[in-house]
Amino acid sequence: MKQELSMRRQLFFYIIMIISAGLFGFFGVSIYTAHTNNINFAKDTVMEAARICANLFTDKTDTVSFVQAGNDTRITILTSDGKVLADSRPLDMNKIENHLRRPEIQAAANGTPKAFIRYSRTLGTDLMYYAVKKELDDSYVFIRTAIPIAKINTYLYTSLPLLVCLFFIVSLLCFFFTRKIINRITHPLESIEKKLRSLSNGVYWHYGDEPDTETGTYDEINKIVWGINDVAVILQNNFTALSNEKNKSDYILNNITDGIFLVDEHKNIAFINSSALEIFNANANVSGKNLNYLSYDKALAAAVDDSVNHGNKSRFEMMIDGRIYFTAVKRLPETSLTMIALSDVTENRENAKRREEFFANASHELKTPLTAIRGFSELSAINNKDESIGKYIESISRETERMLSLVGDMLKLSELENMRELSPVPINLAKTVNEIRGVLSTAISEKSITFETEGDAVVKAEPGHIYELVKNLVENAVRYNNQNGKVSVKIESNEKENMQLVVSDDGIGISSEDQTRLFERFYRVEKSRSVKNGGTGLGLSIVKHICVLYGWKLSLQSKLGVGTEVKVVFEKPLKEVQ
Repeated sequence: MKQELSMRRQLFFYIIMIISAGLFGFFGVSIYTAHTNNINFAKDTVMEAARICANLFTDKTDTVSFVQAGNDTRITILTSDGKVLADSRPLDMNKIENHLRRPEIQAAANGTPKAFIRYSRTLGTDLMYYAVKKELDDSYVFIRTAIPIAKINTYLYTSLPLLVCLFFIVSLLCFFFTRKIINRITHPLESIEKKLRSLSNGVYWHYGDEPDTETGTYDEINKIVWGINDVAVILQNNFTALSNEKNKSDYILNNITDGIFLVDEHKNIAFINSSALEIFNANANVSGKNLNYLSYDKALAAAVDDSVNHGNKSRFEMMIDGRIYFTAVKRLPETSLTMIALSDVTENRENAKRREEFFANASHELKTPLTAIRGFSELSAINNKDESIGKYIESISRETERMLSLVGDMLKLSELENMRELSPVPINLAKTVNEIRGVLSTAISEKSITFETEGDAVVKAEPGHIYELVKNLVENAVRYNNQNGKVSVKIESNEKENMQLVVSDDGIGISSEDQTRLFERFYRVEKSRSVKNGGTGLGLSIVKHICVLYGWKLSLQSKLGVGTEVKVVFEKPLKEVQ
């Protein structure tokens, strides 16, 4: 309201100043114009009087009687040498000084008569003088006329009080009408301010709802007022819709089991839902405070800092009050907010641990009787003399070996899942590939497969892990290849790029539907063919777990009936296993 009054006062002050300046200017110009006109009129009068006197004056004219006919106009007759012969004013002729040097006499003598205003020491007042040269028979005289300046301005001085009164009357009228106009302008603006203030409080008007309508004001301002009202209605509807959406979002966020909270660029908490408050055992007034009020976890602080400063995403697990939470940190697009979501995976991890323990225990328990069966089978084959049961003993031996291979892969997989410490050493990949090629030489020869190797590189890992990774990839390329097929192993190493191992074949290939599940345990593309070829369904799962353990990137490309390519990129340094 103070700003509105200040605007009104300033507007009123400026308008009054402009009007006053205009009136003063007009008043001054009027006085100046009147004075100038009076001077010009007096000049014409004194010049005309001088010319009339010159026409009437002759050699026989009585100068004393002649000058007395001037009435209000002063008439002076001077000889050619500047001596005053007669003057219409009662003067002592003996004391009057010579007038030859007077400017009006000089102008007349030079033939360029001109009017002059100057102070008369003789009469003690300002006069307007004009003189003409009058030729006589044997000489000449100067006839000078003069009018008092005070007489010239008499009309101006008479009309001045009237002009002053008129000036004040006009000023008062301007003051009154200016104030009224300003009120008519500012009152609707005050109404607009009230509308906007009410709008900020969630209250708005429809047409005709406001009791104090702006009747009688200007149409342009009325249009602005109603335009503001229209905007207020639209904004209010938007506010209502946004409020409803916010209520829905708040309800959903506060009723989901995952903990969610947002932090701003200063890592202050901008929003937190009920689940997150329960997870951190915090109060609702934690909003607006720093992240440290929730947790001092170093991993969480580092992930949030990386996301706030660099926009990077993070996923990790953290322990809070004995429970495991999968935590995702992500910068929200086109905002300065970072979202942290926590999902309780304690039950999942415990179930996975139970499965791993069962898997490991079952594998160990199966290995002992299978080893015994294999021993008895071998003994039976040595001591068997009946050829009719030889094929059964051979079948038992074959299935026992397959079961032992399966149990072995299960134990390897269990070992990879439970591994917590690594002892990496430099491994020559080309040497490992050649070693595995020798192990699989029989299968390669049986299918007449062309086996090609190219390149060499050294990677740091445990020897057994590299051996299992390469063996499973090459073994699959041979096992699921066609007769007279081709297997290629490329080892690429570049200082500017990551090292990578590429194993490709032109075998049976894999359909796009099966590729997404190929790295699952026991998953087989064609169970009958896999059983025939001796696969356990765990080879690629072992490869995947090794890559995850070391942070390597594993990818597969295949086309049914064309072949398969598996690529391992050693793109990251060895990471510590927690």
